[in-house]
Amino acid sequence: MRIRKLTRTRVLAGSIGAVAVAATMVFAMAGSGAAANASARNVKHLRPHALTRSGIYNTPSGITAFSQQFATNTNYFCPADQTLPTGANQPCDGNTNANPVYSDYGTIDRVSSGYNNGGYGNYAPETHALTGQWMAVVSGDADGNQGLGCPQPLIGEYCTGPYALFGSGLSAGTYSTFPSGGFTVTDDLYLSPSSMLPSGSIVDDDVELNNSSGNYGIDNTITACWTGTTIGVSFGNGSPGACNATSEIPAAGWYRFVFDFSDVAGNAYVTRSVLSESPGHAVEASTLPEPVGGTATSVNTWGGPGYFWLPTEDISGLPLANFALQLGQHSSGHTP
Repeated sequence: MRIRKLTRTRVLAGSIGAVAVAATMVFAMAGSGAAANASARNVKHLRPHALTRSGIYNTPSGITAFSQQFATNTNYFCPADQTLPTGANQPCDGNTNANPVYSDYGTIDRVSSGYNNGGYGNYAPETHALTGQWMAVVSGDADGNQGLGCPQPLIGEYCTGPYALFGSGLSAGTYSTFPSGGFTVTDDLYLSPSSMLPSGSIVDDDVELNNSSGNYGIDNTITACWTGTTIGVSFGNGSPGACNATSEIPAAGWYRFVFDFSDVAGNAYVTRSVLSESPGHAVEASTLPEPVGGTATSVNTWGGPGYFWLPTEDISGLPLANFALQLGQHSSGHTP
């Protein structure tokens, strides 16, 4: 299967587009309200929001586990919510509007194993699916052919990828209770040091934790950044992430991003890790268990996962697989 760039908005198998009404929050460094400043970007892209914040619909009482391997659809990503009274997220069509604050989200498409992305971005061509015959590819809005990166000069957070909401129906994104046994979120990205160009290109992998009202709480990010010689990995709470990490991705392949949320003596903790999908599942980078937000805070002040997002996504046609939510602690994440 060969994907060619015809227009900025691409239509492939399972292409997803949500609807167009602005959300209400700006993605920023958690805790301060100030934009992250790890690079020259001016971060202004709106956070994804739950399908309703109006209180009309009850928030779900318990978290439902799932595994999305993209075999038949792209469920959870960019849900259509145009009928809701509180407005909706921008569509996932890859377009950049005149006002960067209201730019659309990037795209997600299902493709078959061994696809050739050379006609669009030439990032890791002929990648084989992690499992089975299908996977997804994601691109940030306004991404050009691979090697060009985001448009210059960077005026706002143009190159943001697609998002997913945890949960289903009109309650998607509103989990308000931190599970007693914790939970784990996993996704796999195909990282290729030889084609993640130019220097400074970033992918931020983000799992947001709600507060106990089911509203936005805090972003938890793992960043993969091309340093000019290799892909570095760092951890933070905002986007764009740091590009000065000491942990490195050694070779092209599928890498498992794991967010393990736990209850430690009544406080909410998170451990973030990147594991290789090669035999042995070596841990390439990891944090220790850390208090969510940096300060030990009762689990009673936190909810469940709200959204998964690639808030900075400079790579055109980045393979994505194994998106999963599990109850309990799973230090190695989900095995497809």
